[in-house]
Amino acid sequence: MTLLKAYLRGLREGWFVLGYTLCVCLSVFILAPFLMIALRSVGKGWFGKLWLPPQLTWDWYRWAIEVGNIPEVMKNTLIIGVIAVAVSTVIGIFAGWAFGRRQLPGKELLMAIVLLPRMIPPITYALGVAKIFYTLELVDTHLGVALAHVSVCAPFAILVLSATFEGLDERVLEAASVCGANTVKRFFYVVLPLIMPGILASMLFSFTHSYNEFTLTLLTYGPNTVTLPVRTYLAVGDGYWEITSAMAVIMVVPSLAILAMIQRRAKPEKLVGGFKGV
Repeated sequence: MTLLKAYLRGLREGWFVLGYTLCVCLSVFILAPFLMIALRSVGKGWFGKLWLPPQLTWDWYRWAIEVGNIPEVMKNTLIIGVIAVAVSTVIGIFAGWAFGRRQLPGKELLMAIVLLPRMIPPITYALGVAKIFYTLELVDTHLGVALAHVSVCAPFAILVLSATFEGLDERVLEAASVCGANTVKRFFYVVLPLIMPGILASMLFSFTHSYNEFTLTLLTYGPNTVTLPVRTYLAVGDGYWEITSAMAVIMVVPSLAILAMIQRRAKPEKLVGGFKGV
């Protein structure tokens, strides 16, 4: 019996070591490209098979800001992101209420249509969007690019907010009605504070996807609406690898900040459980 316990303990510890080793290897595999980009953004004279750059410099960041016109590009990216977040949040609140609180006919089919832009290849959907936007003269406008982003941002807002509305306690809403609150007061004084974590989470996800969106932007942007992902791609085509690396690092920083905010404020169990008990 003692031998069996020792065997089982050793087997359990062996699985633990194996699992931990795989997690560490996966982490290294994920982080290695970021490390290479970061090194290349400050490396000088880094050619051939050298693992580390022989010299370090901040010149590539200065060139990225000046040559790449990063301030103007970042302004475009933020304006488009804010518009996309605002529209996606409004859509998410109303559609999330319908999906989470009402028995809609064909609910599964409607949800499948909402998620369709995320399921098919991005270039397939972007080609159709570009044709429509050229006809409507929405190409090379902040509103046009933002509306293109809404098609991929709104599904996340709807998913998060539908789970949030579904997790609302019906007894709280009934108590508000008993206390004399009409529909408007009940929404602003009861429902809105309860769903605020879901709204913030959906806004963070929507902004992240708008900020990082490339394919839809590439087919709807113009000289006045260049975003940071597109500008980075254009720098790759010009062959400025060091400057491109600096742009990539600049682009990653806000995404990492938003990721940290999501992990700190929007717990995974709340997203899955519909914010029950909030």
